[in-house]
Amino acid sequence: MSQIPTSNVTKDDFGWEIPVEVVPLPSNGTIYNPDTTLYNKETLQIKAMTAKEEDILSSQAYIKEGVVIKKLIESCVTDKSFNVDDLITGDRNALMVSIRITGYGSDYNVEHSCKKCSHNQPVTVNLTELSIKRLQHEPVVTGKNIFSFELPVTKKTVHFKYLNGHDDKEEEVKQKRLTKLNMNYENSITNFLERIIVSIDGIEDKNKISHFVKNMPALDSRKLRLFINESEPGIDMSWQYECKKCMHQNGFSIPITTEFFWPNS
Repeated sequence: MSQIPTSNVTKDDFGWEIPVEVVPLPSNGTIYNPDTTLYNKETLQIKAMTAKEEDILSSQAYIKEGVVIKKLIESCVTDKSFNVDDLITGDRNALMVSIRITGYGSDYNVEHSCKKCSHNQPVTVNLTELSIKRLQHEPVVTGKNIFSFELPVTKKTVHFKYLNGHDDKEEEVKQKRLTKLNMNYENSITNFLERIIVSIDGIEDKNKISHFVKNMPALDSRKLRLFINESEPGIDMSWQYECKKCMHQNGFSIPITTEFFWPNS
């Protein structure tokens, strides 16, 4: 049986080739399983967004399922050998920002209220100027997403992880289950700590960890969260601008609104 001849119609017939970009991974790939292609992967290659990816962004099925960004990244990365859910949040964000730039450019328009005079004004963020937060600490074991921190008050050794797509899906299932039971869900400090802590002084039992977290000294809780926030690899989403009314220098964390992937202009 003869094979059907294939060709790159876009390139061969229209003289256009979809651009590709190389995106640095903030984690440097050191926290991924050595059995996967993500291990020690410092960069990933993506193709530029096209009308096909716009279909993904507007898919009501994907939106309802909560997998739009996952499907978008899957479509744009040229390496199809890994599960996008394996990526930690920081690496996914790096890909998400780069994909957005390839599709709609680097200008991202947001609204912000001046902290001094409360004047509300449009702010244009240049996404290409966002810096990468590299992994600062070595994992407990190479190739494992587990890091160590000693709590200053109780002196307990906490092993924690950076959240990935699997963790997000698990949390989403939990939220839906509680909603069906008419129970309120709170994205609280204790909930966050319970999600990221793997063990405390070698104890891995989730119920025992939950009990300790709820009784953890406030200083221990704060220092652990600060350490995680400062050391987590990803994209630095902070931005500064000058208020047009009072000239005050404002700093804020860039919100991801509908304008990010659905720009008005």
